Amino acid sequence: MRKVLLVLLVGALTLAAAACSSGSDDDAGDAGGGSVDGGQAVMEEEAAADVGAAESGGGEDAVAVAQESAVPSVGPRVIQTASLTLSVPRNDFQKVVDRARSYATSSGGFVVEYSASQSGDERRLVRGNLVLRVPERSYSRVMKQLSDLGRVEASEEAGQDVSQEFVDLEARERHLEAVEGQLLNLLDETNTVAEALTVQSQLNQVQLDLEQARGRLQYLEDQVAFATISLDVRERQVEAAASDDGGPWSIVDAWGTAARGFVTVVGWILIAAATIAPLVILLVLAFLGARAAYRRGIPGIKRTPSA
Repeated sequence: MRKVLLVLLVGALTLAAAACSSGSDDDAGDAGGGSVDGGQAVMEEEAAADVGAAESGGGEDAVAVAQESAVPSVGPRVIQTASLTLSVPRNDFQKVVDRARSYATSSGGFVVEYSASQSGDERRLVRGNLVLRVPERSYSRVMKQLSDLGRVEASEEAGQDVSQEFVDLEARERHLEAVEGQLLNLLDETNTVAEALTVQSQLNQVQLDLEQARGRLQYLEDQVAFATISLDVRERQVEAAASDDGGPWSIVDAWGTAARGFVTVVGWILIAAATIAPLVILLVLAFLGARAAYRRGIPGIKRTPSA
């Protein structure tokens, strides 16, 4: 009879843990308010139990303390991300990158990723990307500093509110901790190996779910505490087609364009000459050989008598 009661109790605890786990997973993927209601219901039940215990102990102060400790305040939890594209004058790429690094580190952040490359043409323009993590409190200031480093070509900011998921995970964590404690007590009371193995199997699953919930909470805490900024920097090409004020070409621009065209034409002429030079040499050698043979009177070549 004792073994039957033990199996029933373990099954009930397992069903409770599984119901909490599946409900939390479904609500995390739903954009509606079901997850908040489920998490709030669990917290309200725990708060009611704590308040009842405090009232039995006596005193309004005890009731207030129980209410404050049972239901933690839930504020907005937002994951902030941004992408910024800057164009900078030529040869200023490294200077801009160094300043962006200093802005991140001075605010308490760090650089997650960095890459740079050069274009394949003769101008050898440099461009690169930095991924920065900065504290949430310094996000606006760092974005303003980065925007002042060059000409802003594109900018995008986004925020993901994960407050509902925090409520769910915290409620799930408390519930799984309670189930874990009950299973540990039950494991101490087992008398046979079969009973111990049954309880231990369910305890392992509950502890696995508990670690997953804690790991997800730690990940969300990190994402909320530090904003992620992707900074793309590229050097600008020198605009030679127009004057600085955007007006028509000047005489200097015209002479420069003419000189470049002349050099291009001469280059193509040299390439053509170098290509046909071997054929011309062969034709000249053949002509000279035929002429020499004619003058020497080699048999087979008939001279035409002069008049």
